[in-house]
Amino acid sequence: MPRTAVISWVMAKEPERFDPKERAREKQRSREEDARALASGEKTPEELQRENGHFSFPNVRISLRGTKPLE
Repeated sequence: MPRTAVISWVMAKEPERFDPKERAREKQRSREEDARALASGEKTPEELQRENGHFSFPNVRISLRGTKPLE
C-alpha cells in the first residue's frame, strides 16, 4: 500500500455517533412515504412487505448484558 494511502486512512474522519432521535425521524419519514405510496396505488401491500421484509428477524434475540452504556 502506498504511504499516502496509509496517511489518508489514519486521517480519516471519525465515524458519526448514532443519534436515536434522528433515527426515529428517519423511520417516521419512511413510514409516511410507504403510506403515501400505498394510498396512491404506486405500491401494493405485497411490494411494501417484500421491500421492508429484510428488516424483520423472526426468532432473534439481542442481549445487551455485559455492554457498557454510551457516554
